[in-house]
Amino acid sequence: MLNLSNIDVAETLRAFSDAGVDCTFLVPTQTGLEKSILDATETVRAWLNENGVHNYSAQGQGQDNKVQIDSLIISGGQVVEATASLYRPETKSGDPRIWFGRLGQYADPSDLLAICKVGRKLLVVNCSKNDLRRLLTDHSSVFWRIVSAEMPANADLNPDAAELLSMLKQIAAKGYVPSMRSGDTGVGFTLETLLGIKCNSRKSPDYKGIELKAGRASSHASGRTSIFSQVPNWSLSRLKGSRDILRERGRFDEVKKRQQLNHSMSATKVNSYGLSLHVDNANEVLHQIYVADGFTTVDVTWRMETLFERLLEKHTQTFWIKADTLGKGVDEQFHYNQARYTSGVSPSKFPMLLEAGIITLDYIMKELPNGSAKDQGYPFKIKQADLPLLFKSPQSFDLLS
Repeated sequence: MLNLSNIDVAETLRAFSDAGVDCTFLVPTQTGLEKSILDATETVRAWLNENGVHNYSAQGQGQDNKVQIDSLIISGGQVVEATASLYRPETKSGDPRIWFGRLGQYADPSDLLAICKVGRKLLVVNCSKNDLRRLLTDHSSVFWRIVSAEMPANADLNPDAAELLSMLKQIAAKGYVPSMRSGDTGVGFTLETLLGIKCNSRKSPDYKGIELKAGRASSHASGRTSIFSQVPNWSLSRLKGSRDILRERGRFDEVKKRQQLNHSMSATKVNSYGLSLHVDNANEVLHQIYVADGFTTVDVTWRMETLFERLLEKHTQTFWIKADTLGKGVDEQFHYNQARYTSGVSPSKFPMLLEAGIITLDYIMKELPNGSAKDQGYPFKIKQADLPLLFKSPQSFDLLS
């Protein structure tokens, strides 16, 4: 649904995140506006439930069970009162619906609508019909006059997080320290060793329920980081393993004399191998698809619920640490000096970030001499700079202060 937006969803997400405002998105269709009815997508339903607004799964069908919520619409510089109607009709298995009164007067098909919670009301911002930069950055704007009283204050760190932050500051005070392992993994391995943490190949967090993710500052702004890895659900997939994926979608490397597949995929474009991602909100699954000659083939599938569980399991609390570097290889040194703490991960954001192409998936596979396939997991990744989009109320720390 978000791919129908007439403005850049990713940039709009970043604008709201930079302003510290939590929201979800809807894109109305021509039919929806004409019939005064919009599908409440899985992402919208999850966001409404997370924020204590409405739980569709507990709602009965029919007009007698309709829920109405006072709302405001900001569009084209105007602010109008409206009533949000949340319901499940008697027909079509009670597919969840949502509508904002008078929306048809203030939105066109493919406009991107941001939905925010303001006290007990919902606020709908037509991002396509507002000067969003001014609206979100000018604290005298009508938007801020409405929401400023509801903005949450930064919470204090819990005792375990505060303890770990103190330990990180002690390491930062050491200045540059020699890498204890050469290569890409050296920055994380060295930090964990200094903290007295054994190398973690498990799926559980690193320190008292807190995950640690360290990276070089030089790659932090544009580089991607893995948020978790999850194999496809082979029982739901046409292809039944890495070997099948490699055989059908890989290419032969003439230099290394093997079949291999090393590629990133997103939901917003098809890569040079014809591979892309597709978020199927109706069935709550993620597909990796192959597109060629106007035809689409679904290769493998993940249940969105499983991806949510992995995200929650891995990043209930996370410290993301940046390190300046000197030297290279075995002579590399790290100075760990910046940290970002995130908690309150929002599962409703995950499919939205996938649809916007902000979260991507990597295939890293190669054929072994015996004909079998070796993969390096199925890592879901995000740019370092976009990490705040995935979490609520991130906090940044200078480890030298």
